[in-house]
Amino acid sequence: MFSFGLMTDTTPRLGEYARFAEEHGFGYFWLLDSPVNWREMGPYMTLAVMNTEKSIIGACCTNPVTRNVAVNASLHATLQELSGGRVVLGIGKGDSAVRRMGERPAKLSELKKRAPLMQRLASGEEVEYVPEDPSQESWHQQGTDDLTLELPWAPKQRMPMYVAGYGPKILEWSGEHADGIFMQIAEPTTVEWAIGHLRIGADRAGRDVGDIDVVLCAPSVVSDDHAAACEAVRGFPAFVSNHVTDMLRYYDPADLPEKLVASVKDKGTYDYRHHTDSGAEHAAVIPDEIADAYTVIGTAERCVEKLNQLREIGATQLCIYFFGIDEDSMYETIETYSREIIPHVG
Repeated sequence: MFSFGLMTDTTPRLGEYARFAEEHGFGYFWLLDSPVNWREMGPYMTLAVMNTEKSIIGACCTNPVTRNVAVNASLHATLQELSGGRVVLGIGKGDSAVRRMGERPAKLSELKKRAPLMQRLASGEEVEYVPEDPSQESWHQQGTDDLTLELPWAPKQRMPMYVAGYGPKILEWSGEHADGIFMQIAEPTTVEWAIGHLRIGADRAGRDVGDIDVVLCAPSVVSDDHAAACEAVRGFPAFVSNHVTDMLRYYDPADLPEKLVASVKDKGTYDYRHHTDSGAEHAAVIPDEIADAYTVIGTAERCVEKLNQLREIGATQLCIYFFGIDEDSMYETIETYSREIIPHVG
């Protein structure tokens, strides 16, 4: 079954947004973790939890650089307790959250080590923990050479883990270990390629790739005016191109989907102070073709057609990004989806 989620800017009215979305058929509410560009995630996750009854709430996504393993696990376990089991750990290597502070995103090896620790701690398990800088003198006083951590109050309930990424290695690892993946794109050939790598990992672990939630994160504008819709979403492919630039440090362009690599053509400097802004200077080079391909725009009928195509490929959820969009437009889009799109997908 195909599901729908959304992500909005963090504002004091976020609880109202989450409640309105749930009432209109959206089952997931995702939040940003980027403490310089947006407000602190934790209180707003709490708002979303307390203003919904059934929705799954999670970060899209947090990271192991700006948030210590124990701090992040404690946050998610606390929210799991408050929500009655409706919280997901969404994690990636870190993008604007770390780059705005001049920090380096986590390496894949670091993510593979720390993400499962967060998940297990948040699930109420005891874990062996190695300090991030083991060269420093250890000050723990547990009466043993092994440092173990446990949140004794945490619900004894497995915390689902969703991983963000595009590259073959992270996708294959996610196929082995994750409950879901986030892909910031809705371009069919790229999604199909990514699910192929997800399947490699799932097969390696003896899992069914169909049990992994494939969440496509992208803006959506339902409109008859194609040019205006492209202009509204143009900033999104610009920040996808920044991820692609990182990937090209490790992969040959010939090994990546043609449509994905096309986003870096004529790419200039990316300004993280205007992350996700369609009117930013770095978005001007994005052509209408790419703005259309990476997102879900057009008439309701055209949106339904594209979503059903993505569903047939193996995608299982659309998370609509509502960044820098006025409230009236956001509410109108949610209502249009509820009335004209959600009933016709799947």
